[in-house]
Amino acid sequence: MKALANPGDMDRAQILSDHAKAFDAVFFISATDIDDKGVYVISGCERRPMGMCNGLFYIGLPGKGLLCSKKLPDTVLFGADIGEFGAEGIKMAPVEPMKKWAISYKGQMWYQNDPSKTVNVDFQGEWTATSQFFDFDSDLYPATVIRSIARETWSRDYFERLKTAHQSHYEQFGVLKCNFKIDQESFVYSMPSFRDHSFGQRRDWSLMHRYAFHHIFLKNGVSISVGVICQPSTASVFEAGEVALPNGKVLPIKWVDLRLHNHGENGQAPRDYAFRFGAGDELYTVQVQVEYESIHYVSDEWEARMVERFCKFMVNNMPGRGVSEFHYRHKGGRPESVAKNDPEWYRKMRHKATDSLPNGELL
Repeated sequence: MKALANPGDMDRAQILSDHAKAFDAVFFISATDIDDKGVYVISGCERRPMGMCNGLFYIGLPGKGLLCSKKLPDTVLFGADIGEFGAEGIKMAPVEPMKKWAISYKGQMWYQNDPSKTVNVDFQGEWTATSQFFDFDSDLYPATVIRSIARETWSRDYFERLKTAHQSHYEQFGVLKCNFKIDQESFVYSMPSFRDHSFGQRRDWSLMHRYAFHHIFLKNGVSISVGVICQPSTASVFEAGEVALPNGKVLPIKWVDLRLHNHGENGQAPRDYAFRFGAGDELYTVQVQVEYESIHYVSDEWEARMVERFCKFMVNNMPGRGVSEFHYRHKGGRPESVAKNDPEWYRKMRHKATDSLPNGELL
């Protein structure tokens, strides 16, 4: 089915390009429902040059609330080893390509409802695939991609931008079995889960205007990844995603009627809303209610503001849990109060590299 590279070559840390904005990113989202209460785990790492990565870790628990990894809302982490995803306590590593990953976190976390309260967390998880991987290069619904490109003004420059902005990206559903301690209290869960892996020559968050993605795990075993992207240089409206059925079949999403300009364009992401999409022969109506919400910023210039929302879903009258991520372009920069804590060697190297880049382009 897949005519691309060997899965073993794809599903590991990639050799970063020589571009200042080279990247290689993995993201895991897990959620389940316990006695009508939501349990959530998110782990992510975007590898960048010079041993820096944008990393985060969240745990949402009934009766406790949302726990955030130590540096959030800043995601800039240091000390990433070559060929590994993670730093400063976060680690994600492939065990068997496209089948199994190990996820861990060890360090302090703080409570969103009481930032002054910190706890020590030791998290160990094993992620196992339950579906085929869905590759955006080959598996998106063709008419959806055509419709996106047809909306734009065609020119030689436009198609050059499409080539330049291309990223490899694939997604997959699975199960996360985890056990962890918060101080001396122990927890064990098995929950449906989603992961993605993106890599390419460069990722420039300043090109992205907005997106809204939803990762949904329904009680009937159906899993969904659905979203809409607005990156004006390539696609003002790009609908994407897939539905994984309990029998293992994965269907590309044909259309999404969520209009970004009607849902939080003012910077305030909606907390109670609905939209529809189509996949296969089915029409899906999605209702969203946000339980927790947290904001973090990506890149060492904070070009991306991510509103992470931990949600209760209802899809065609079937309940579920999951995560909705709303991205906004952020132009306020990374505060010096945060950046001053970066290692001195990084501050010096970044300043030197920035001086040598065209138009003062930042790392």
